[in-house]
Amino acid sequence: MTRRLPARTLTTTGLLLGVGLLLPTVFHSLFGVAGGRTFLPMHYAVLLGGLLLGPIAGAFLGIATPLLSALMTGMPAVAILPPMIVELAVYGLVAGLARRRWRLVPLWSLLLAMAAGRIALGLAVTLLGPSIGLKAEPVAYVLAGIVTGLPGIAAQIVVIPLLLARGRLERSIAER
Repeated sequence: MTRRLPARTLTTTGLLLGVGLLLPTVFHSLFGVAGGRTFLPMHYAVLLGGLLLGPIAGAFLGIATPLLSALMTGMPAVAILPPMIVELAVYGLVAGLARRRWRLVPLWSLLLAMAAGRIALGLAVTLLGPSIGLKAEPVAYVLAGIVTGLPGIAAQIVVIPLLLARGRLERSIAER
């Protein structure tokens, strides 16, 4: 039995995919490659996709966004692409599960997804690193990413719940 996705889900997924491809390009042009590592612009689209659209769309965005970005722009670099795909797919999946299935508020869903994604990143570096030539100690790799990305993590914790709250407010006004 096949399940059809609503047109709204498909169009929102496409929009977020576009945002996920465009934001890193903007940040890289403004701040250089370090801007991507610091502000984590691709993560916004994936996390929003999971929170707004559910686990399947979130996981899809987590896989498709870095893959298409690598094909179109060469970033992320091939050496970090597989672990990054795992990390972002888990972000989208867990954000969607936490919000839709477990009924957590957006902030807790976001924090849970961020923690799960980073755990998955460590596992991916452990399992995939040697086969893709990534010579990094997994815990150090994840911790370095967290420290470097603290400004982006802090911004996501503030901005994403605000975007979701604004969307709810606008929907409630439109329904009146």
